[in-house]
Amino acid sequence: MTLAELLQRHREALLAFVTRRGGRVLRFEAPEDLVQGIHLRALKQEHFEFRGKKPFLEWMHQLARSHLADRHAYWMAVRRRPGALLRLTEAASSTSDAHAAAEPVRDSTGPATFAERREALAIAYDAVTALLPRDQQLVRWSCEDVELDEMAARLGVTYEAARRARLRALDRFRKAHRLARRARGLART
Repeated sequence: MTLAELLQRHREALLAFVTRRGGRVLRFEAPEDLVQGIHLRALKQEHFEFRGKKPFLEWMHQLARSHLADRHAYWMAVRRRPGALLRLTEAASSTSDAHAAAEPVRDSTGPATFAERREALAIAYDAVTALLPRDQQLVRWSCEDVELDEMAARLGVTYEAARRARLRALDRFRKAHRLARRARGLART
């Protein structure tokens, strides 16, 4: 039996594992998407030898824990710099400057302000999760102020290709953000 067939056969068990162990990551990503990421990670393994159901499930759970830890680290990194993510949602879609718009300034930091910021971040996270993994990575790098030449090196593409990919990713993110706002009934004023 091939690895792909084994993954498909044990998909429901892996989905149940992810649902039980996903923790905070499940606030940002659907269990099905996480399972897909784990499957991709498994398929990238160069050496796989089936040694029985129990060892296979243990191996899958190990991959799942590793993937969940990576996704948790990703989302916590995004949460540590929420202003950068919110600036990307506000920047004019024709500009590539991630700092074109500043985070809204409030005179006070009462419960209403915190609630507004929490809601704005939740919408931005929804928009990011709607993107393909490469676009998610480009948005995250934009939030982290990674230079375009570094993005190009990480992606293994030319500077110009990285610039175009980043512009497309930011445009898709802004469109997803507008849709997420509409879905929550928060039409932009």
